[in-house]
Amino acid sequence: MKNVNGIIDEILLTLPPKQRRIVAGRFGLKNGRIKTLQGIGDELKITRERVRQIEEQAIKKIREKTREKGKELLDFAKEHLASVGGVKGDGDFLTDIMYGLKIDPKTKSVKEKIKFILLISGDPVYVKEDDAMNGYWYSSDASRKKFLDFVNDMTKFLNAKDKTAILTNKLYLTQCDNVASFHLLAIPKHFGANIFGDFGLRSWPEIQPKTIRDKVYLVLKKQGTPLHFTDIAKFSYKYGLDRKIPHVQTVHNELIKDKRFVLVGRGMYALKENGFEPGTVKDVVSGILKKKGPMKSDDIVKMVSAQRFVKENTVLLNLQNKNRFRKLGDGRYEVREA
Repeated sequence: MKNVNGIIDEILLTLPPKQRRIVAGRFGLKNGRIKTLQGIGDELKITRERVRQIEEQAIKKIREKTREKGKELLDFAKEHLASVGGVKGDGDFLTDIMYGLKIDPKTKSVKEKIKFILLISGDPVYVKEDDAMNGYWYSSDASRKKFLDFVNDMTKFLNAKDKTAILTNKLYLTQCDNVASFHLLAIPKHFGANIFGDFGLRSWPEIQPKTIRDKVYLVLKKQGTPLHFTDIAKFSYKYGLDRKIPHVQTVHNELIKDKRFVLVGRGMYALKENGFEPGTVKDVVSGILKKKGPMKSDDIVKMVSAQRFVKENTVLLNLQNKNRFRKLGDGRYEVREA
C-alpha cells in the first residue's frame, strides 16, 4: 500500500497549524507518545476544554478525507477482523494490519498512525482499555456480544472446574470453538497465562504467583522432580518469577512451613501431590509395607529410593527396628502391629 506517512501527511495538511498540532499530539503521531488535553493546553496557553473542542472540530473536518485516503487500510482491517470472528485485541490487530499490508515496521510511530486512521474513520469500533479489559476492536454489535458471552462462559467454566485438571489437561481448550477464539483470551484482564504457558484466572497462584511459597510451588510443579532449596531459589529467578534470586533461607522457611512440600533428602524437597509422602524414612517404609504387604529388603530399598534421597544402608538400618518391623522366615519384612 501507499506509504502510511504519506497518507497521514495528506490528511493533516487539510488542517490549520493549531488543529494539526493538537491532533498530532493527541494521537501520538510524532513520537508515539499521546499527550493529554492538559499537557497540550499548557503548551498552547489555552484551557483543556478548549483543546478538546479544537480536537473535536478537527476530527469532524478530516473524517471523510481519512476514509478516502486510508481506504485500502480500512478495507483490509475490516476484512481481516471479519476473518477472526469480528473482535481482536488492540496491539495484535495493529500488528496484523502492519504486516498484512507490508507497512514498514521501522516507520516512526507506525502503530499510532495506523490506529489514527482507524479511529478517525470510526469503523471498525475501538473499545478503550479499562479495569476489566485491554483495548480491543470489534466489527459489529453482534460480534461484540458474542465475544462478551464467550468471556462470561469461559469465566464460569474456570470457576466451576477443578483447577488442577484445567492446568494439567488444558481443559480450557474445550471452550474454544476454533483457533480464532484463542486470541480473545488475552483481552479480559482476569484471564492470564504464566511463564510456562499455562492458562487460567489471574487470581490463581499458579498463574500469577505473589508469595514466595506460591513461586516455590510453581517451580516444583514445572520441574516435576525434587530440588534442593538453593536450586528452587535459582529457578525462581531464572523463570522470571522474581527479579532477583530470593534469599535461600526465606525459600527454605516456606518449604518447611507448607504441607504441600515434602523433605525427601538433605535440603531436597518435592510436592506431596506428586506422590511423595511426608515423614521419616521409617514412616515411608511402614507406609509401603502396609500398602504392599510383606516385601524383601531389596524391593523395599527400591521403593523407598523413589520417595527419598537416602543410602541403602539407611533403609536397612531402619528395618532393624524390631519395635516397628518384623522379619519373616522367608526373609521378607512386615510392619509389627501395635
